[in-house]
Amino acid sequence: MRSRLRNFFRIRRGLTKAQYIQVELPRQVQRLDDIGTDDRKNRRLIDRIQQIETAVKKFLGLDRVVITVPIQQGSTFRYFEYHSTRYVYNDFKDVFEQPSPEVAFQQEGLSAADAAYRLELLGPNFIHVIVPSFIHALWEELTGFFYIYQIMILWCYFYLAYWQIGIADTVVILLAAVIKVVIRLKSEKRIKTMAEHVGICDVMRDGEWLRDITSADLVPGDVIRIHQQQVVPVDAVVLKGDIIVDESSLTGEPLPIRKVYARDASALEEKIHRLYAGTTVKQASDESTALVMATRTNTDKGQLVQKILFPQPISFVFHEQLKLVFAILLCWALILLGIGSWWLGGTGMTAWFYGTTCAAQVMNPLLPAILVVGQSVAGGRLKKKGIYSVDLPRILMAGKVRVFCFDKTGTLTNQGLEYNGVRPVVRNFDEKHTSTMALALGEVKQQYQDLNADVDTEQLLRMGMASCHSVTALGDQYIGNPVDIVMFEATGAVLDLNKDIIHLQSPRPGLKGTELQVIQRFEFQHARASMSVAALDTDTGDIHVFVKGSFERLAEISNDVPSSYDRVASKLARDGCYVLAMAHRNLGSTVSHDAVRRWTRDQLESEVSLLGLILFKNMLKPDTADAIGQLKEGDIRTVMITGDNALTGISIGQACGMLPSDKPILLGDVREKDGEVIWSDPETNMQPSLEKVDIASQYELAITGNAFQALLRDDPQRLRELLFSITVFARMTPIDKMLCIELFMEKAITAMCGDGGNDCGALRAAHVGIAMSEAEASVVSPFSTPSRTVKACVELVIQGRSALATSFASYKYLIMYGETMATVKLCTFYYTMSFSQWNFILIDAFITLFCAFAVTQAKAANHLSAQRPTARILGPEVLASVLGQLGINVLFLVGAFVMLYTHDDFFRCNEWDARAVDNSKWWLLGDSFEADVLTFVSLFQFVNAALIFNYGYLFRARWYRNYLLIFVCAVFIAIVSYWELADPNPFGCGVRLNCGNPTVLASLGYPRPDYPIEPYNNPLGHNVLPRYFRYRLWVYSIGNMLATHAWELLVVLGPVRDWCKKRNVQRNI
Repeated sequence: MRSRLRNFFRIRRGLTKAQYIQVELPRQVQRLDDIGTDDRKNRRLIDRIQQIETAVKKFLGLDRVVITVPIQQGSTFRYFEYHSTRYVYNDFKDVFEQPSPEVAFQQEGLSAADAAYRLELLGPNFIHVIVPSFIHALWEELTGFFYIYQIMILWCYFYLAYWQIGIADTVVILLAAVIKVVIRLKSEKRIKTMAEHVGICDVMRDGEWLRDITSADLVPGDVIRIHQQQVVPVDAVVLKGDIIVDESSLTGEPLPIRKVYARDASALEEKIHRLYAGTTVKQASDESTALVMATRTNTDKGQLVQKILFPQPISFVFHEQLKLVFAILLCWALILLGIGSWWLGGTGMTAWFYGTTCAAQVMNPLLPAILVVGQSVAGGRLKKKGIYSVDLPRILMAGKVRVFCFDKTGTLTNQGLEYNGVRPVVRNFDEKHTSTMALALGEVKQQYQDLNADVDTEQLLRMGMASCHSVTALGDQYIGNPVDIVMFEATGAVLDLNKDIIHLQSPRPGLKGTELQVIQRFEFQHARASMSVAALDTDTGDIHVFVKGSFERLAEISNDVPSSYDRVASKLARDGCYVLAMAHRNLGSTVSHDAVRRWTRDQLESEVSLLGLILFKNMLKPDTADAIGQLKEGDIRTVMITGDNALTGISIGQACGMLPSDKPILLGDVREKDGEVIWSDPETNMQPSLEKVDIASQYELAITGNAFQALLRDDPQRLRELLFSITVFARMTPIDKMLCIELFMEKAITAMCGDGGNDCGALRAAHVGIAMSEAEASVVSPFSTPSRTVKACVELVIQGRSALATSFASYKYLIMYGETMATVKLCTFYYTMSFSQWNFILIDAFITLFCAFAVTQAKAANHLSAQRPTARILGPEVLASVLGQLGINVLFLVGAFVMLYTHDDFFRCNEWDARAVDNSKWWLLGDSFEADVLTFVSLFQFVNAALIFNYGYLFRARWYRNYLLIFVCAVFIAIVSYWELADPNPFGCGVRLNCGNPTVLASLGYPRPDYPIEPYNNPLGHNVLPRYFRYRLWVYSIGNMLATHAWELLVVLGPVRDWCKKRNVQRNI
């Protein structure tokens, strides 16, 4: 709006002469509904409100985000900066566009002139995160609509000489604003720390190395040196050298990653060759260099930071219905405004201001702040549990998670596999054809030493296991793929990094062990599911090619595959083994080393013969089964999305309880001959009759990545129908994982847990992502935990549900406060009376503030309930709670006045004419019996509301565990009881309750006060209720409290609610 107002006074010009650019983008909001509930009437109402909101925004031009940025003049072009990205004017197209200079695969670097031009074209390699000062941020907060509304209310208070509560509310409003600003600045400073980095590096320009160049001057196409302990400032491709990097802060990957040089331009996008901005180099070989591919917001880290700094707004159903609630309250406030003004004569500023103060009670200034406080409390508790959050509102979303997806390796299972032996290929005599030998898989060789070096196949397996890997060393620690590390450690071989030679363990004492020199290596690729090496046997001079990968992939490319291969390998996978296969080819000693180094991957991995299977055990983490069980008990569907074999995934799923052991399983895979997705029993390979059997209801399903891709491409509707019956997604690539998460998100609030390695996209895409990362603040996902246990997911949901329930409790309490106060104000208008000034201060500045804060301190439950807390403010549970209490309170308030009117022994109606008092001097209207009764009854109601909304043991700890709230309420109840039950005393007279003029009190038989008392403004000269009536009224107020507690416990949270739910059973996902 501010940009539009400024631009209204500017002249619209063409792009060639304009000095400013008005950037307009649709105001896109991702709306998250409480999917799965049958609430059509409520949904239609919300949809209608959204339509009205959209129409109003469109009419006012608020449906688009408008930002004005200045156009700057470069040396040869004009540009502007938007969201840390530079846009350059294209004369031919007459548009501003983001430049993308070409990056050629070369090792000579750029010329100084070309680098300078690119630097001006793209801007410095630095994302500047602007964190406003505290004063500026506070000003932005206080100039928002809600605070302007509150300032208007404060104006009313000061006008009516209600300066004490005006000051108190000013403090409350400022406190609310300060809380929000402090939380905001704390988050933005954390992001600034993650995003901003400037270092120095060596850059090749004009064919020469320039030292100590600031990383802000780097541009795509530069060639830089890579040093140990350097923070990589750009996205780059390794050109030379062997590099180990720590990517934990960016991807959450727990172990350092090895990066190798790219051979040609075709490998530029492969992850094994890419260095990412923000990662730390742990080790680099001499003269390691890299080609800069992207800078600023074009890097992976830059795009993540950009999403954090400028996120797409997410509208939870809670926030959607909050708009409707405010609309309803606004209408009610206008009604109160009219009633208040009419009852006070309908003329004059005093009547108007009385009506305004009545309307002001409807929306409490603490409402937005107390919701933020509740989220902050939940964030603090998560931090104590070792779960860190960079997006506090997502905690509420965690409370509504319906689907929780997990990576397998390192998440459900231990990060490291256990070596479980080898099954070598053996040749047996064929009884049917005596002249041939039949191939088979031999018995398991549990230990590496069990492999017989005198048997060719077993000796080749010894050599392949020692060489076909990507393991390197960082000090005394092996670095590489965890599977490779376990396999290499099992061989007992020694790695000589200086000569790139591997010393194999001697097969028997006294013999020299084989030495292998790796002359060519192709790293593991997800798309090919394999890796390969060419290793020179230094003793014989032969070059051996070893290929290692998934047993399915090796069966496709290998010769001499035993007939029992698929059956045996599948059986091992079903038993929970992680199964790899290895193949071999002997190139002999005549092929030159240089020729092999020039071979393509397809050449190296062809014409190989199968050697055998290498087995690993993927052991569950000790607490995985218990955590999965708790999530399922909490009515959360658990799903495995893994890159591993489907049979292994099914085995792990059954072991952890994700798949029931008593329900049949069908595996979906693609039939080779026609590409059709078929469903079969993984044990028997039998296919059920799909025409007669509803697989979604009678079977648990698992699916391979190929079948997932085929269904998504050819029959996406069928995939969506089966989605919530599929528990295991296997052989999924990182892209597949992200697409799978997005499909779940269409139907349910979805969470994803992974170690951040190959599931970064899925973690970022999910509504709630939790990365098992050592970093406290990770840009991968809104939550991270170094504990590396699935229990963290359970704790996140527990705290999310507690935070959501607490947010509702805070919301209900403050709405209840407003409606109770509005009812009280209506009574004061009708009787032309008021609370005393200090009673208003007690309510507004103490009871409301302390109780509202204490409600947020409710502890979370110890376990997950089978129900989820409601996210619907206008749902039947919330409405029954608030409206039920309000109705009971109104009835008891009316009953209290009836009690007063029927006691004519001390009370006579109309004995005092309030018209004798100036209405603007409202504090003179509280010296009556009506004011006493209204004060005592309503004060108990204000305190009692906080106690009632503290219930909710399904998602929070028992009500008595909120010690702060119990203490606060006990103190206030004790104070009010003392005022009500005690005879005239300094404390009560200070708030003008049960007190009077000194002479009148003495005439009534009470001790004459020796403390000053302002003269009373009624004919009796006092408002001391008889002792018997005070005790009756106190018991009556306690009855009011018990009635509202009974309503909450029996109707809203108890048997009545359960009975209603049974009558309206809903099928949950």
